[in-house]
Amino acid sequence: MSLCHPDLGNVSCGACCGLFNLKLSPKEFKTLLSERTSEFQSTVNFEVRHSFPIFRKDRETKEAGISKKDEMTYNCPFLGYVDSTKQRIGCMIHPIFTGDPKSQNFSFYGASICQAYDCKNKESLLADLWESLFVEIAKDSVEFSFLAADHIFANALEKLFSFWEISMDRMFHEFRLELMDLYRTRLLTAAEKNFTSFEINYESFSEFNALEVYFAKELGAYWKEWREELYKKIPDRGKVSGI
Repeated sequence: MSLCHPDLGNVSCGACCGLFNLKLSPKEFKTLLSERTSEFQSTVNFEVRHSFPIFRKDRETKEAGISKKDEMTYNCPFLGYVDSTKQRIGCMIHPIFTGDPKSQNFSFYGASICQAYDCKNKESLLADLWESLFVEIAKDSVEFSFLAADHIFANALEKLFSFWEISMDRMFHEFRLELMDLYRTRLLTAAEKNFTSFEINYESFSEFNALEVYFAKELGAYWKEWREELYKKIPDRGKVSGI
């Protein structure tokens, strides 16, 4: 399908709906999504149009007390679980469920924005490879959303391996375990981030030193440890830029 809703696994992404703007733990995110889903299923009738705005207003009121990381970022209450097992998250008023191509107009952004937006990782030429990696790493949709929305980190990794003269195919296959270890460490502090996939990358990473600064800031001491272990696996590393 796409990075939003992968064919494999029971995970999906809902970061662009503002979920991570809320100051909650991973467990609290799942509780909130479950509450939204249960209330939506019990109060919204697709044949009764005024039930949509009533649900939205009620959820916005209930969630108003949750601290936010950015007061300007909207948190759409129509994001919830969209499968019977409550594992995949998505837009509960998406036309695929309602049968109405304009049903997302009941949301804050409206149908035109909701349906037209593609995140940076989804637009990437390497989207399928990132999707496969993230599905393998993530234990649930909250973790998958963190990974899928973190496009600046993914871009930095692509640039890093390019500096090391390692092809993207080799990066995703020969160094897959190293990437998985790196992202699992990244997930330990992911809850502190407000990933929406709207983030603008102001750094082109045109110099290796810029990557060093970025990864050290994002990963702390683990970055140097990970980098040194990976160096040992690179043939002719003394001839490669940055090593």
